[in-house]
Amino acid sequence: MKLKLAFLLALISSAGLIAADAPKPDAPKGDEPGKKAEKGKGDKGGKKQAPQKPESVDEATWKKFGEAQKAAQKDEAVIAAKAKVADAKTPEEKQAAAKAVMEATKAAILKTDASLESVFKAIEASRAKGKGKGDKGGKKPEAK
Repeated sequence: MKLKLAFLLALISSAGLIAADAPKPDAPKGDEPGKKAEKGKGDKGGKKQAPQKPESVDEATWKKFGEAQKAAQKDEAVIAAKAKVADAKTPEEKQAAAKAVMEATKAAILKTDASLESVFKAIEASRAKGKGKGDKGGKKPEAK
């Protein structure tokens, strides 16, 4: 009986070692193991993505906006607002602090170049236009 148990344990451990050395199959496209999946609109946590370029904004203005946004990240008010987000404990505090970061960033961008107000208006208009989309009936479509 002890001999059978020892043989069984040796067989199991060698099978585990062989499986560890086996080449891993290629991951399907989009499921690269080294990269995290992008956060969607309904996901919580993680960093929010930068806004997409509205159709009404030309490339030169959008590039100028991006550069001003990068410069705004070095602004003292933005840095202080981000520190408050890190210190926030409750979800309500985090939400209020995140809003303060957005407002501080907007103020810093407009301080850099006041002509970029039109970009903010275009972003807000595109967000408002997109809010009415989607089925809010509460039923999910059936899978085929």
